[in-house]
Amino acid sequence: MSDFPHLSSAPRRVRIEQITWQTADVISLRLRGLDGSLPGWQAGAHIDIHLPDGPVRAYSLCGVPDPGPDHYEIAVKREAQSRGGSQAVHDRLRVGMELTIGAPRNLFGLADSAPHHLLLAGGIGLTPLVAMAHALHARGDAFTLAVFARSAEAVALRTVLVNSPWQARVQMHLDDAPSRRTVDSLVAEAPDGSHVYFCGPAGFMQRAREAAAHWPAERVHAEYFAAPPAAPAAAQASPAAGGFEVRLARRRIQLTVAADQSIAQALMAAGVAVDTVCEQGICGSCVTPYLEGDIDHQDLCLSPQERGSHLALCCSRAGAGGVTLDL
Repeated sequence: MSDFPHLSSAPRRVRIEQITWQTADVISLRLRGLDGSLPGWQAGAHIDIHLPDGPVRAYSLCGVPDPGPDHYEIAVKREAQSRGGSQAVHDRLRVGMELTIGAPRNLFGLADSAPHHLLLAGGIGLTPLVAMAHALHARGDAFTLAVFARSAEAVALRTVLVNSPWQARVQMHLDDAPSRRTVDSLVAEAPDGSHVYFCGPAGFMQRAREAAAHWPAERVHAEYFAAPPAAPAAAQASPAAGGFEVRLARRRIQLTVAADQSIAQALMAAGVAVDTVCEQGICGSCVTPYLEGDIDHQDLCLSPQERGSHLALCCSRAGAGGVTLDL
């Protein structure tokens, strides 16, 4: 089961201890806990960061996984199509500033065992995979980290890659190289029983997903930065796209979710606090247990097993019978 610490964990305060330029448009930040300790985390985890003036954004942890850390490390690329998060990180954050963060949440964890782990990184999608490489090396597991980027200068965390004890496991596939491997070929040639993990921009994610389409679902792991373009259209075509009732079991109240409204929006309109960050079903911040209902899951963060008991309030719909939440 994935980690959903927002159901019980309080925010933490950190101070920006160091900011380092990794590439022309990527900076890394070291965030130190004000009280000297922070919640432990495992490879694949991310944290929510409360940025100045209100935005809350999720960023992958890219350091060495630690059960009892005193700091976290993240890397952020300035995005031209930013919703304000990456621009705020680059333009407004400075060494010495204090921030509020959420506890680590992991929806992209490593398999406990596999004969081989294939890590596919597109651009800044490298960040959670670096943490995975650290963890796999420490476990003594076989793995390959394939990094796809425009050029060597554009590889985020390149210094980490070339100086790591697992650098022999790294493959660079650069647009400006005379020749390079493709995602399809790497997936096709992976050893039998391998698990594949991929993170990157939309086009990269689509290619990786298609390449692994014939693999068993339990051996395919992905983390998205944004919902695929087709997701909104799919939601409109959903048989559960109309209005429905939502029941809060512990509060003993019932609300109506309109056709143009999410469950999260309906709850917040009724004064029920909901933790939302991405509002696209990616980060897992609004994942909540439910007790009954015919759910149309439209998230990108829950496994088939998790969908049997949890839903993402920002994007899931329910059929005519509505849904009962464990709230």
